Amino acid sequence: MARGGHDTARRQSAGARGLNAMDRSYWTITKNAFRVQHDVRVRFNELDGTGIVFNGNYLVYADIGVTEYFRALGEGQPGLYFQQYLTDIVVVNAEIDYHASARLDQIITVAARVARFGRTSFTFHCAIFRGEERITDIAVTYAHVGQDSGRAEPLPASFIAEVRRFEVIIPAQG
Repeated sequence: MARGGHDTARRQSAGARGLNAMDRSYWTITKNAFRVQHDVRVRFNELDGTGIVFNGNYLVYADIGVTEYFRALGEGQPGLYFQQYLTDIVVVNAEIDYHASARLDQIITVAARVARFGRTSFTFHCAIFRGEERITDIAVTYAHVGQDSGRAEPLPASFIAEVRRFEVIIPAQG
């Protein structure tokens, strides 16, 4: 993570995010349209007092999806990927739409794709499935920032091109 960059990046990329609410068309994207899918078994420590996955843990699952996405691109962590550009990424927005609950010991599939590119940010869409049933849709927007300055920087054209080649559904631009 960029040192001290969160507030600066958040202010600079707020207008570029383009999403004040998650794009509900994400709900129509089928499981097979996600190139990255990773199975996770729900553990006891992820549950709330009612026996279902605590809502905040879905962001942890999304983070697993993002990590697996960058692993599929050839790097195990987003930070390592962006080091080649002397930049980093920081989360500036996250939204979750819940459709159903996951329970102890169920196998869920975290599916991840890049849904949108801005000038200095990009948005991941992660969907969580139990079998073919959609449990959750999550949109996480990352600002692309300089490692030292923490200021928003344009996304590298080579990153955009690599993701466009990789994706089943070409990410929106703008």
